[in-house]
Amino acid sequence: MKRIFSSLLAGVFLLTALTGCGTAATSANAGKAAATSAKSVQLTYYYPVGVSGPLATIMTNMVNQFNQSHPDIHVNPVFSGTYPQTLAKVETSIQGGNPPDVAVLNHTAIFDLLRLDAIEPLDDVVTEGDYYPQFTEPKVQDHFWGVPFQRSTVVLYYNKDAFKKAGLDPSHGPRTWAELVSDGQALEKAGLTGIEIPSDGTTYWQFGPFATEAGQNLASNDGIHVNFNSPAAKTALNFWVDLSHKYKIEPTGILPWNTLPDDFEKGKTGMIIHSSGSLGTILKKADFSVGVSFLPKDKSQYLTSMGGGDIYLMKGLPKDRHDAALTFIKWMTAPEQQASWSMNTGYIASTPKAYDLPEMKAYVSKNPQALVAPEQLRYAQPELSTYQLNQIYDVIDAALQSALDGHATADQALDNAQASAEKILAGVQKG
Repeated sequence: MKRIFSSLLAGVFLLTALTGCGTAATSANAGKAAATSAKSVQLTYYYPVGVSGPLATIMTNMVNQFNQSHPDIHVNPVFSGTYPQTLAKVETSIQGGNPPDVAVLNHTAIFDLLRLDAIEPLDDVVTEGDYYPQFTEPKVQDHFWGVPFQRSTVVLYYNKDAFKKAGLDPSHGPRTWAELVSDGQALEKAGLTGIEIPSDGTTYWQFGPFATEAGQNLASNDGIHVNFNSPAAKTALNFWVDLSHKYKIEPTGILPWNTLPDDFEKGKTGMIIHSSGSLGTILKKADFSVGVSFLPKDKSQYLTSMGGGDIYLMKGLPKDRHDAALTFIKWMTAPEQQASWSMNTGYIASTPKAYDLPEMKAYVSKNPQALVAPEQLRYAQPELSTYQLNQIYDVIDAALQSALDGHATADQALDNAQASAEKILAGVQKG
């Protein structure tokens, strides 16, 4: 890991030297770099920054490494906000006739991207067996449209030292919803907040596994039907509300996504539910032994949601940019880059081949927490994906928040969300 990360940092130092000023030699080198860049095929690459940690810096280093090793191509990264913000910007740029060449977007955006006729199939890149099947199946319209890049699951982080202090077994996190409550109560008695679950940003994503464990996923696979007010969803949301209002192990109100890792790293809370993509930062910052476990099950089965983004090739590019974009996509998703990306961030390497590399084996030997998310894939369920994705996300997130902050009962909130979503998706079907 140190060797790979050092090489990425070296790229930044080299780039700084080339673009600095103050000496004739530096100016000459900068001129040569500018001339080379001018002759290169220029690509615009949209990348979302929505998970806690220095992802923009790590991604910049990665792109610099590609540019230095491919002098005939120059990738210009654009850091475009959260997944919903990035999707909105891509949709706007498509409608304006000036889309990016390549973009990392939430894998659930597939229906909207196809509706806009915005992306090319990548069947020649996504070879079956090279990627975890949970990331590539089922096919949509019999094609692979995106290459898995930064994929994740919802996991539970717990403070092993705090567990010991509270008289709990630090070898595992809570295995059931009932144990989640009892462990949280023990942590509260030991002076910590029991658990924090983020309830802004992508509230639906943290909620989805609870609903699925209670009996039904939030959506079907056709992009036009949702199950927001199913009995399972109501059971799950009532349990989440009870964590604060009945069991008193979670703070009331809306808990920001970005601040929860910081609360955990500082020892304020004994457990958080968050993305496996936050692992890298948490391991670097926490001064205690960090435990990572599957999400606790309701009764009989562990389940989680898949998350994260795929890398997409935009449709209709000139041949030189099309070919250069394919080169960039293949490089970014190769086992070596996926291993480096996973070690520096915590995202699951999208190909099992990455875990066979010596540097990756050494890393997971030292940090076995990094294996929890890929092992959890066998319990992973599809993430909520529909047409009019951002609108649907707004509907369900607002409903969940209204119940969590006490403005509506769980049942009322989900009934309202179902009605609103059906109205939005009815327009898609008529169209």
